[in-house]
Parts: sequence; C-alpha cells; structure tokens
Amino acid sequence: MITQLLLLALAAQDPCAPVDTAASPDREAATLYRRAGDAERIAGFRGTATVAYRKAAALDPADAASRQALRALCAEGASADAQDAFTEGQRRMSAGDLKGAAESFAKARRSGDRSAALLEGVCRYRLGEDAAAEAALEEAEGAPEHQELSRFYLGLLALRAGRSAQAASLFDASATNQGLAAMAATLSRMAQRDGPLVIGFEARVGADSNVSLASQAGGTGSASGGMMGGGSMGGSGAFMNGDGLYDLALSALWRPLGPSGPYLRGIGSVRRYLQQNGYDLAVGEAAAGWQWARAGHGVLGEYAFGDQRFGSSPYLLAHRLLGSGWVTTGDWTWSTLYFARLEDYATAYQPFSGTLQRAEVKAAWTFLPQAWAALRYGFTHDAAHAGVASYDEHGPRAELHAVFTPTFRAGLEAGLAWRQYAAYDSTLALKRADTTLDGTLLLEWDVGTAWTIRAALEGREVRSNAPSASYSKLVPTVGIAWTKGL
Repeated sequence: MITQLLLLALAAQDPCAPVDTAASPDREAATLYRRAGDAERIAGFRGTATVAYRKAAALDPADAASRQALRALCAEGASADAQDAFTEGQRRMSAGDLKGAAESFAKARRSGDRSAALLEGVCRYRLGEDAAAEAALEEAEGAPEHQELSRFYLGLLALRAGRSAQAASLFDASATNQGLAAMAATLSRMAQRDGPLVIGFEARVGADSNVSLASQAGGTGSASGGMMGGGSMGGSGAFMNGDGLYDLALSALWRPLGPSGPYLRGIGSVRRYLQQNGYDLAVGEAAAGWQWARAGHGVLGEYAFGDQRFGSSPYLLAHRLLGSGWVTTGDWTWSTLYFARLEDYATAYQPFSGTLQRAEVKAAWTFLPQAWAALRYGFTHDAAHAGVASYDEHGPRAELHAVFTPTFRAGLEAGLAWRQYAAYDSTLALKRADTTLDGTLLLEWDVGTAWTIRAALEGREVRSNAPSASYSKLVPTVGIAWTKGL
C-alpha cells in the first residue's frame, strides 16, 4: 500500500522540492515511510525512496535521518541527471543538432558543470546566439582547464561584433594553449588589422611578359576584343616584348556600426610600365553599401562608381550595383553573387560601352582548421553597343588556401572560361570564340602586426579561333602591404 502511495506521489510533484510539515504530524506513520525509503533505496529504486523519505520528514519534523537521506538522494539525482544531459548534448552535437545540444548542455550547466558551459557556449556561438554564448563561455572561463579555449571563442565573438582590440587581447591570451597557438596568433593579427576604420597601402614591383597582349601570330587582337576583353587597341610586333612594372594602391573601409551595418569603401591604384607608358592604368573606385551578417550567414548590397584612365587619357566610367549572400552549414559555406555594371567608355572606345552583368555561385569547404578549398562557377553577359564587342562567358574557378604558420600563408587559384561573341566580325571574317585558362599563386609573410610581404605569379593563356586574339602572359610580382585597423 505504501509503495503504491509513493508511486502516486512521485508522479504528482517534484520529490526534491522543499519539505512542508504535515498539518497533523504522525511519528508512527513517519517511521513506516522511513523504513519503506530504506528498503527502496537498498533495492535501487531511488525515485520511490526519495518520496518515502520526503513523507517521513513531513510527518515527523524531528526525523533528521530521513532529511539527510533525502538530501543525499536529491544530490545524487541531480548529478546523474546532469551527466545524462551532458551525454545527450554530446550525442546531439555530434549529430549536428546544435540547438538541441545547447539545450542539453544548458541543463547540465545548471549543476555547475563548467565543461557543459564551454560546450554550450561553442554551440550557441555557431548558432549565432552571441549573448547566450558569451554568458556560457565566461562561466566556463572560470575553470583553469577551460580558460584558453573559452577565451579563444570569446575572441571570435568579439571579432564578429567588431570589438577588434578586445578580440586581439583574447586571442593572445588563448595562444598559451599549444593546440590553439597557430590559429590564435593568426586571428590576433587579423583582429589588429580590423576595426571601424581600416586603411591599407600596397606597393609592388614586377614584370609583364606581354604588355600589349600580342599574339605569336604577330597581331594584337581586334576591336571585338577590347583592351580589357582579350585584345589590344593597336600595337605591333615591337610590343611583343615584356616590360617591368610597379603598382601602388591605397584603400580605406569605414564601418561605423561594425561588420553589420552601413559602410563606405574607397580604393585607388596605379600600374606604371617602365617603357611602354601607353599601357599605364589608373583606377579609382568609391562604394557605399550595407552588410547584414550573423553566425554563418549574411547578405550584402553595394553601389560603386569607378573611373579608369588608360595611358594618360580617360578610359572608362562605370556604375555598379552588387548583391551577395552566403550561408554556412558545417564545414561548407555556400554563396552567390550578382552585379550589373553600366559602362561608359571614352570616345575612342565607345563601341565597348553598354551593360555588363555577372552571376556566380560558390561552394567553399574548410577541410582542416586552417585550410580551405572552393569551387565557383560564373556567367557573364556583356551587352556592348557594338555586336562584335558583346559576348557571353562562363566557366569554373578553383581555389586552395592554407595557413602554414601564424605568419605564412599560401593560395592557389585556377580558372577556365569559354567566351562566345555575339556577332560576326567582318574584320576577322569570323564569329569569335575564346577559351581562357588563368591562374595565380600567392605567398604571404607577415613581418609585423601591420606589415605583409607578398609574392605572386599570375599567368594567362587565351586560345581563340581568331589567331590574332590568341596570346599568353606571365606577371610575377613582389611587394609589401600595410594594413591597420583604427
């Protein structure tokens, strides 16, 4: 009879809630309940034993033995429940159920488990629940064995919120962990180069093996190619030789509200050749946009105005509208981009004026903590005023990037594109079609918190059904860049 009553009581209330004294104390009944509790506890039925001791304590306020047994069982039960919740959180985290894992770890965390607090913070960081993640990680930071990893993730939260100085300090503090040292040092340097205002400068020297894009057949393209589209606006075999060059670039990015919010961006660059000054290029661009970014996903919209000068003369004015979006699922990031650019060329190049549009999709895979690969596919439509200058182009591009040490990085990119021009070119006596293979190898060494030495090798091979439009070129460069976040 008493066992049945205990089961009913177990279902009716929390057996570990504070004990209220019964309206009519009954020591004899309390003794029976205490004995039942002892029997249930010995048999391993913790739930019914807890209810029995609770009944005994309520019926006899002086029954210290029942109260002590009740406290012990409730503590054991809380510990067991917390362990069950922690194990369930691990299972859900491994299965990719970050939301369920965070809730399980939160339950385990209520027992004071700092390991559960750490894992809850990691899950909530990846979910984009930054405030909850920060609270959990700050709690986990109190455990010496979790300090470095907690500070690392707190640094990631600060970096995502635009608190660059705080992020750099946290990454530096977490770098005492040997397993985190390389990544923390890299991110610390990145944080020091970030902020509401980021300014940069780069200077490079190098050589261009084929400045005029001259073909081995002795021609330099035709009007359908365009200076920027695969041909050249004049020249002869004398221009087939390469030339030395130097580049200078200055950039600025202002984000008053941090990574999410409005921004202004500007860049100016010049490329000068040592001998063939008629191919010098100067570019200026100013842009205004808005980015909304959360953990693993975001969107961006931007308007930009650009001005280019070719040689010493005006060349191109362009207005561009751009939109982009991305989402991260596990180790993969999926993104898409579209822009439309209204191009107004100078009088001598007016046939190339028109609207250029490009759409692109990209998948990036982080297969190691500091290595990632990406594959993108793009389509471009250039609706130039002159049919022989209008074209459609599409093709893939592959990327591979790796961070080898906190100060040394490398990247390799290669692309293949097929271009089909829209109209028959009477000068070439054909409808032009090109295939382009290009690639870039980039090496970077950080030589300080703001300075980076860069070496690059760019190459391009164009094969066209118009022999005069086929060409190849190599552009090796080395330079130094300075980037500072303010």
